[in-house]
Amino acid sequence: MIFLIICLLLTGCFEVTEKIKHNNNQSGDYSLVVDFSSSWLKTKSAILLEEVDGVSIPSEEEIKTKLAQFRADASKIKGASKISTSYDFSNYVFKINFSYNSLETLNAVLNTIDKKNNFVHFKNNNGKFERIASYPLPKNLIKNEDKKEDLLKANITAVYTFDKDVATVQNPNSKLSKSKKTVFLKQNIWNVLNNNNLMNNAISFNP
Repeated sequence: MIFLIICLLLTGCFEVTEKIKHNNNQSGDYSLVVDFSSSWLKTKSAILLEEVDGVSIPSEEEIKTKLAQFRADASKIKGASKISTSYDFSNYVFKINFSYNSLETLNAVLNTIDKKNNFVHFKNNNGKFERIASYPLPKNLIKNEDKKEDLLKANITAVYTFDKDVATVQNPNSKLSKSKKTVFLKQNIWNVLNNNNLMNNAISFNP
């Protein structure tokens, strides 16, 4: 999925949404949606051409194979359950869903997407829920000024819901729901490409 995002973000605007329902016992449900429907024609053209700006674009069959491989790998991880993926090649929307019994399991499942790295994506730091999203990014994307207009319209959104009331949120761009149980964070992709700390967050809770 990360490979898919990096390749296809060259084709136009899109939306990436990460949702988590995290429970007090550190279990939860994870969802990732990559939605190219607003630029489906460009995306379809890129997949048919198999290349954009010298970068290889995965075919529909390759995308299906990668999603199937993710399901197979994730199902082997103890503590992971309800693993599912979906694809819609009419609108170019791709989804990953699963449940986890701990943040360690959550990290392990996400690391099956890119086996070359072993990232800590989430952690419990003295009771704080932390999202660490400072991933290394291809420098040619950052320098690609002709894609800036599209990437300013493309967004990545994080929605995290908890059982406890949220006390503080480290990222100043976050918004807290009226219930004080859900944290929203939205950034455009261009800014994230130029500052990969923008989606980091640390959330603390009331007792």
